[in-house]
Amino acid sequence: MENISVLVLTAVLLIVACGTAEAMLPRDFKEFKERYQTEGRTIVGAAHLYFEAVFRYFDAGARDEASKMLRYAMYLSMPLEQSNSYATFVDRLKNQEHHHIFRSFAAGTSPENSYAMSPDDFKLIIVSKEKRQDYTVLTLRSSGADHPRGVWMQENDGLWYMTNNANTYMGIRDPKSAVDARRNAHDADYD
Repeated sequence: MENISVLVLTAVLLIVACGTAEAMLPRDFKEFKERYQTEGRTIVGAAHLYFEAVFRYFDAGARDEASKMLRYAMYLSMPLEQSNSYATFVDRLKNQEHHHIFRSFAAGTSPENSYAMSPDDFKLIIVSKEKRQDYTVLTLRSSGADHPRGVWMQENDGLWYMTNNANTYMGIRDPKSAVDARRNAHDADYD
């Protein structure tokens, strides 16, 4: 019981410490990179910027700039779209039916509210940070998953980067709106 209390208290403190996003998502890669030089100096700031780049990628008109943002935040040597390793990630970024997976990491979201959140003003729920040999596991709460999910973060020249993001795009519970749509697909009143 004591471990659970400490874990909950740690999570609450880290939510408060995380703060909120800038007033708006970065417009372009230049703005993102400038912000990264300051905000990317903390592991939580770098994780938040990763999600800002993800949310910017949802906008097809901003996708080229967002791809550069993600490449930077993930410390990749090539664009995401050219890497077979990130094919599922890119597919889920492009497909609206999977956007709720990424939104589930924002505080206040749930399957019941269909993971509603504002990409311009969100907080991540950080459960823990655990230093390993050459990386740190930052554990995040997803409101659609049964257990917190860890991402690998590495520091390079004073900036933090997300070097393993696989847990940010794994499946979660469907949003209520999708469940209701499937349940009522046979009923013409719901067309």
